[in-house]
Amino acid sequence: MPRVVAKSPAPPWLGDQALSLLLRDYSFDSVLDVGCGNGRQAEHLCAHGKQVTTISFEAYAGFVPDFVGDFDDYTSEQRFDVVWCSHALEHQPNVGRFLQRLLHFAKPDGFLAITVPPARPRIVGGHLTLWNAGLLLYNLIVAGIDCRDARLKTYGYNLSVIVPARRAQLPALRHDAGDIERLAAFFPMPVRQGFDGRIEQIGWDRPPR
Repeated sequence: MPRVVAKSPAPPWLGDQALSLLLRDYSFDSVLDVGCGNGRQAEHLCAHGKQVTTISFEAYAGFVPDFVGDFDDYTSEQRFDVVWCSHALEHQPNVGRFLQRLLHFAKPDGFLAITVPPARPRIVGGHLTLWNAGLLLYNLIVAGIDCRDARLKTYGYNLSVIVPARRAQLPALRHDAGDIERLAAFFPMPVRQGFDGRIEQIGWDRPPR
């Protein structure tokens, strides 16, 4: 498997607290880094003995990923212990398909670790969606990911969730009022129509499940 060589400076960087939590609390060897950017997180993982495969739309800041191109075009028979995706989801024109693809490449007993920027009022190039914690969980669930045991934290310019790669058997949805209640069993906290999605933290300080 392709490896990168650790040479980046120490944290902080985007998603640093999620990366630290992964390394502290989870046992894993293989990582798929989707949207790896300048490779800092991949290099940090490699420095901790992990086998990392990197994907990015283009080479960036001198770092050349293992796969350069659209994630939709990536194919592999390998499934990974962790699928890591930091500050890439907000760039996707089809959020649901992208999340399903992340799940596809995770082992059944693996984990997804996703970080997005929290919503801000200014619109910037390439950022197609705005996020808060509730919306991130809602989209993960609608994509078929059971988030009952999700761990989530909003910090700085990061909103991170770590969730088991467990598929949810969804009920029939109307994509309208009532769906929050239909999906409530898959959220890590009580929810109902109109709940406040600006959640600071869920389960971050407890052991993983």
